[in-house]
Amino acid sequence: MAKTKIDYDTVVAATSGDALAAGAVLDYFNDFMGGLCTGFYTGIDLSMKSFMQAKLLRAMLRFKP
Repeated sequence: MAKTKIDYDTVVAATSGDALAAGAVLDYFNDFMGGLCTGFYTGIDLSMKSFMQAKLLRAMLRFKP
């Protein structure tokens, strides 16, 4: 099942510091980040995934719409 895209208002709310909107953005990118952090033998590297989530949150707060 394909995910629906995040609308602009959600992104703007996330950049303003809205926790629910930031959670929606993190949920949208969750599978993508999980795929990037998956090793062939090791599975998902959770420390790398949480690092990427933190970087995304910091980037959202710096973004000026």
